Amino acid sequence: MVSTKWSFIATANVMHTIPPALQDRMEVLRLHGYTEQEKVEIAKQFLVKKQLLQAGLTEKNLKFSDDSITTLIRSYTREAGVRNLEREIGNICRKVARKVVKEGESYNVVINAENAGEFLGVIKFRDTLAHEKSEVGLVTGLAWTEVGGSILSTEATVVDGKGKLTLTGKLGDVMQESAQAAMSYVRSRAARLGLARD
Repeated sequence: MVSTKWSFIATANVMHTIPPALQDRMEVLRLHGYTEQEKVEIAKQFLVKKQLLQAGLTEKNLKFSDDSITTLIRSYTREAGVRNLEREIGNICRKVARKVVKEGESYNVVINAENAGEFLGVIKFRDTLAHEKSEVGLVTGLAWTEVGGSILSTEATVVDGKGKLTLTGKLGDVMQESAQAAMSYVRSRAARLGLARD
């Protein structure tokens, strides 16, 4: 009987979806995502060239400024890697290729931070700033995602009703549980706060 050792290499973007029994049998190597500057360099050296070639374009037709790539990273992709960045660069290349076909080989454009939206539409991600002054019913929370941290604004208002908590938006289980815990806390302190228990 031949004894052979096998090694399996698996990749995942998130650990929480891997069953614990399988995780227990794995040697986990955590690799951090690329920095913004690394993504810019990867785009300049590889992604733009690849997408230009696939769209049948040359640098005579289309150029990307450094600030345009930074805009794509910050406003159109939010990821640890560069998969969506390549996809957005490809979207721009295909749109420019159509214009080259319609307007002729001499058509050219330089993509920059100001005109990127003309090719990709409304930005998908905005950097949210914490509120500068405290306001009743408005709180800033912290969130963790696979691609880093962010802040979330949560707003509360009181309306006539039956004393039930109504949550809106795309909330995960943890956020829903946190809201219920906050409501329980307020109810437990209702007398001290001068509120009705319901």
